[in-house]
Amino acid sequence: MIEMNDLYAGYGRKRAVLHGLSGTIAEGHIYGLLGANGSGKTTLMKTWGGALCPISGHVSVFGCCPAERKADWLASTVYMPDEISFPPLSVAAFEKTYGRFWPKFSHKEFADYLNTLNFSFDMQIDRLSTGNRKKLFIAFALACNPSLLLMDEPTNGLDIESKKTFRQILASFDTTGRIVVISTHQVADLNNLLSAVVVLRDGGMILNATVDAISEKLCFGGASATDTLYADGLYSISLNSGGEYTDVDIESLYHAINESEHMRSFIAENLAGKEDVC
Repeated sequence: MIEMNDLYAGYGRKRAVLHGLSGTIAEGHIYGLLGANGSGKTTLMKTWGGALCPISGHVSVFGCCPAERKADWLASTVYMPDEISFPPLSVAAFEKTYGRFWPKFSHKEFADYLNTLNFSFDMQIDRLSTGNRKKLFIAFALACNPSLLLMDEPTNGLDIESKKTFRQILASFDTTGRIVVISTHQVADLNNLLSAVVVLRDGGMILNATVDAISEKLCFGGASATDTLYADGLYSISLNSGGEYTDVDIESLYHAINESEHMRSFIAENLAGKEDVC
């Protein structure tokens, strides 16, 4: 579990990006971390991953302080950045050099993931295209079998078929006792894969809830729905007052949060992570 208490994070006391975040992130879920450019998604993942120290407040990941970067904790954590650089090595040399830092790394799984992603092995990894760099890191990250997997825009650079394959691979990834967080602007790529959602806005955490908890509170449907909280002429989001569950349209919910003060107020009262909903 990730626990945050009044967390401020950023790049110096005068450059705080995140302001007063509190709440928990539970294992067993694939989280979508959503927000506009500059909202703090990468900052939050780097703080969870131990690459940034909190400015103030508290964060713990599976009972450890990420900023202490203890060896056993690092061996159970993988952070995949959006922009990836590799040394001039072959795939085999890369695996031999870096795989040993993760005790649960599996050579078989690494090879299987690469083959499933239709990865090209015909050049050194520092000369790979953006798409192949992403494929290599995705395969490596999953083969490490980490307790905490943080992925920043993993589908950027992937073609349509590779995005589909990525979804299939992640859907079969065992999340028991693990936390997977995916920061993305491509919500449609992952809509049916996510089981929980965090939305950042203006340095704060607006939404923190499982998809099941969202479905218990809200219904997603046509613009004629009753008890409507938000509508844009094409779809609506309304109160779930009758206990009838609909599929959660995460992209629609994200737009509603950004465009409607009324929706943000409802979320703050019911799904902001301060209650036991995640």
